[in-house]
Amino acid sequence: MKIGAQGTEIVDDDNDAVKTRINSYFDEKTYRPELINELQTEINKLPEFGFDIDGVEIEESSVDESSWENEWKQYYHPVHISHYLTVVPNWVDYVPENMDEHIIVMDPGKSFGTGTHPTTFSCMQALEMILGNAESLYDVGTGSGILSIQARQLGVNNIKAFDLAPEAVEAARENIKLNPGCEDIEVYENSLLDGVDGKVDVIVANILADVLEQFIPDIESHLNSKGFVILSGIINEKEKLIADLMKEQGFSAIEVLHLQGWSTMICKRTKDIEEQNGAILR
Repeated sequence: MKIGAQGTEIVDDDNDAVKTRINSYFDEKTYRPELINELQTEINKLPEFGFDIDGVEIEESSVDESSWENEWKQYYHPVHISHYLTVVPNWVDYVPENMDEHIIVMDPGKSFGTGTHPTTFSCMQALEMILGNAESLYDVGTGSGILSIQARQLGVNNIKAFDLAPEAVEAARENIKLNPGCEDIEVYENSLLDGVDGKVDVIVANILADVLEQFIPDIESHLNSKGFVILSGIINEKEKLIADLMKEQGFSAIEVLHLQGWSTMICKRTKDIEEQNGAILR
């Protein structure tokens, strides 16, 4: 997205949770041969942030515009997260299947999380499980803004969303405009919760496990009493690592959702769980 992609999709290998393909699309007017070198330059910077780029390869192919438009729209269709929640691309005229169904309208052209990836899907299910009387929420690494939009539809009034990438902040703000009643959700360009004051009832962070490691020590100072934490973007192999780090900070997982090689953890302070005599979600 940083070098000008018109859209992206993340395709996980069902046989290998670590192997992932990212398809990025550029239109004919903006494409330049130099883009390959620019992309490689950006990839080469990733080790500075602790990422291993061994085995990362770039492939290039062409597709005519009409095929691209059709393929793009065929890939994105209404996604039923649960009986009560459906994510709908903004070009689809969708009719709810039941009176209780909430609709989230998204522009998948700016694809930072539209409900199709296992981590987003599981985060949305987790939020539906825990958002009972919550009044405030921080959405860390908001991407498309989809989790903030869902939280508002489930009754959370005070929502602030954060993302380090300016492209994601723009995408989130545009998607928020597509959903009536969400206009006052605040989206900030920010690294995690650095410099953020205040506490909330729920913190949700759908980011990579390596980044969660840096973020976990900041959770305690930003979470209200009896508050919930939802952590995702965790491959199954790193679930124990994240659980151990949370335990060091006084938190325990009361529920873990597993989907296609990814883990989503619903956590509370261990003392709150013990006082409530078990894993009480609401």
